[in-house]
Amino acid sequence: MAVNKKTGNMASPVKMQTQQLFSLIVKWSHLLKPDMVYDSGHSVTVEMTDEVEKLHKELMAQTGLKKVNGIKVDDEGNKTVKFSTRIFSNDGVERFPKIYDEYGQVTNDCPFGGDKINVSIRPKVVDKTTPPSISCYLHEVQWVEKNSDNSSVTFAKPQEESSFNGQSSEEDLPF
Repeated sequence: MAVNKKTGNMASPVKMQTQQLFSLIVKWSHLLKPDMVYDSGHSVTVEMTDEVEKLHKELMAQTGLKKVNGIKVDDEGNKTVKFSTRIFSNDGVERFPKIYDEYGQVTNDCPFGGDKINVSIRPKVVDKTTPPSISCYLHEVQWVEKNSDNSSVTFAKPQEESSFNGQSSEEDLPF
């Protein structure tokens, strides 16, 4: 456990254990491939919920800090929060390895925008920034519900003879 920033002792320790957040709506994910543009590794950006805001308030109260990293507000006032980790991408792993389906089994599918997920995160005080802040690092993702079309994302190799629209390539195209 971390030392409480206000008191400086372990009498009132900060509870920075792994936290689980449920039923989050994905806005964007870099779970299939790390984000190389911003070098942030694997990440998932979700819509802000009351549960996430409550957790952020608890973390700020426990640490005495005023900022949680990863929160963005767009032009319409919609809040999102990003959970990320560089552990696996630093080791050269392309796909985030801790993605589970609704039954807790490892899956090769990857959640994208509109999907509902549960996440396991690890909050940590970052002392390297001025002022210090809190970062919530991505630990695990559980895919609870696919977006409205209920289609599964698959990474199986397509058959050589198949084409996008079901017609062979020798047939005349309608345009």
